[in-house]
Amino acid sequence: MSVAALDTHPVPACVRSARESFSAVPTAAWDGLETGEVRRLIGELSRLESQVAAHKMAAARVLEKARKAAANGDGPRPGTGTSTGATISFDFGGDRNGADALVNTAQRIEEQTTLIENALAAGVISTKQADLISRALAKLPDDVTAEQRERCEETLLKDAQKLTLKDLRRRAARITEAYRKTVDEVDADEDEILRKKEEAARAKTSFSMWDNNDGTVTGRFTLPEAQGAMLKTALDALAAPHQKVGTVNAATGQMDEIGFGQTYPQRLGHAFATLIEHLPADQLPSNGGVSAVVTVNLDLDTLMGDIKAAGLSDGTRISAGEARRLACSAQIVPMVLNGKPLPLDLGSANRYFNQASRRAMEKRDRGCTTPGCDRDARWTEAHHLNPYAISKTTDIRDGALLCPFHHHRAHDQGWIGRINPDDGHVEWKLPGSDAWQRNHRWRP
Repeated sequence: MSVAALDTHPVPACVRSARESFSAVPTAAWDGLETGEVRRLIGELSRLESQVAAHKMAAARVLEKARKAAANGDGPRPGTGTSTGATISFDFGGDRNGADALVNTAQRIEEQTTLIENALAAGVISTKQADLISRALAKLPDDVTAEQRERCEETLLKDAQKLTLKDLRRRAARITEAYRKTVDEVDADEDEILRKKEEAARAKTSFSMWDNNDGTVTGRFTLPEAQGAMLKTALDALAAPHQKVGTVNAATGQMDEIGFGQTYPQRLGHAFATLIEHLPADQLPSNGGVSAVVTVNLDLDTLMGDIKAAGLSDGTRISAGEARRLACSAQIVPMVLNGKPLPLDLGSANRYFNQASRRAMEKRDRGCTTPGCDRDARWTEAHHLNPYAISKTTDIRDGALLCPFHHHRAHDQGWIGRINPDDGHVEWKLPGSDAWQRNHRWRP
């Protein structure tokens, strides 16, 4: 194409004009607008963004066709990359994944739709809505006719004007109701779509974790949607209570500290740790004949209050306080040593506060017994007021329910607990106080 032709071609002139217009307006100019006008203009910019995306997709298709032609010996290569995505990312930004996604979406929209590109170019729908609709049309049953396909596209295009992406995705799963005659047929179509989606999700499912060598472990996982929702629900339930914990302010008489982290990701992280500790290890499959129950190896002196570190069955080293806390848990077995290779005392998972004693303590305590805590009994742990090695009993008169956070604190700070001799309820002497206190949320 000649220089003269470029001067008259609408695309170069449009791109040049748009860049010049934006370059002429400094970003600081937004400060002089009313918030209502700013909100309106953000919407207009989003529509403009969709229009730009439509043109980028059209350009990507041109490059992709030229690349394929060059591969067949029909013309010169259009760029320096091994693929169209590589070429686009090389020219600006270096985002190969984003460029590949652009090319793939552009091709899918061309192959699966007839109306979507024009709607995107007009700024009527967003890029994500266009991508979602094109994917939905690609999943239509094999027996769909061209007329039925267009009817589905028109319906989804109209729904995109009023639905969120999440709701539009759900609508797309049942889009065959636009032409099916019965609800049963629509149900069958939706079920087939979901079945394929779940099968693909299982193929993508993975988990990996690595030691950071600083006392933490980092992981990455991909889960099917249903299991992800289950995990998120459980973590939200555990992270929801706003716990006032820790030390008592002498001036106010109130506890000042906040639970394990104040940010949402921190709360979810500690909720995840709590969830792991409550896994029913005795019900997990064996690993080479070895039970999944974790063993805590500690000296007798450590169990009775010493400060010597302990170790888990895989060699992980933990503090004395953490060892004593874990030794209280129903599914973590303490193996108590006395300076010799052979165990002095080997606990069992069901000996430490079995189901009956747990239920009795739940009835008595109703929740975490720490004053001011609002964690209910479902997510508490049974704590020995006196170490088993001393008391030699699992009687509920020597036990108390504590949430995981306060269970940590009870061991770390040496809390003193007792069963009130008059009414049989749990009371504590917390750090900074000599008075016996109880949780009035559950008991007067």
